[in-house]
Amino acid sequence: MTPSDATPRGVLTAGIWTGLIGYGTVIGFFVVVSVFTGSSVFYIPALFGATVFFGLEDPAALVILPGPVFTYNMVHLLVFLVLGMFASWLVAGAERLPVLRYAVAVALIFVAAHTYAALMLFARPLLGGGAWWQIGVAGLLAAVTMGWYLLAAHPVLRQQLRSIPMGDEP
Repeated sequence: MTPSDATPRGVLTAGIWTGLIGYGTVIGFFVVVSVFTGSSVFYIPALFGATVFFGLEDPAALVILPGPVFTYNMVHLLVFLVLGMFASWLVAGAERLPVLRYAVAVALIFVAAHTYAALMLFARPLLGGGAWWQIGVAGLLAAVTMGWYLLAAHPVLRQQLRSIPMGDEP
């Protein structure tokens, strides 16, 4: 078996797609939540952006403005692109060095937890009132979809995982 496209270009391309998929998953989840709660689809990114970047302390005082929405989305997109490229690099390496599979698992767990942890550090007021479960579910869904894409993009790794799950000796 030969590794999947582990060239720098292949890793970069897969990383961009991985990041976009994770970002899109989070955005899609929050759009669905907004629709079901009767809020504007811009409410959640405006709330997160205003709290994290513009110092909003009382979510009841939120005014939906383009600045917080764009700021939050651009930073969130960049974070997901970096995470996607890092995960892609790890997965490409895991085809050659099975021990890196543990690092891939840790990276996907980090994806699942990064949003919640960032809000704990920068925007604690958002975690009251039930927002914590939305953040947790969004991060978990992003990690699952990113992992699914990486497995789909790396058939060699899928085959290796069937025969030697986490790099143990056969």
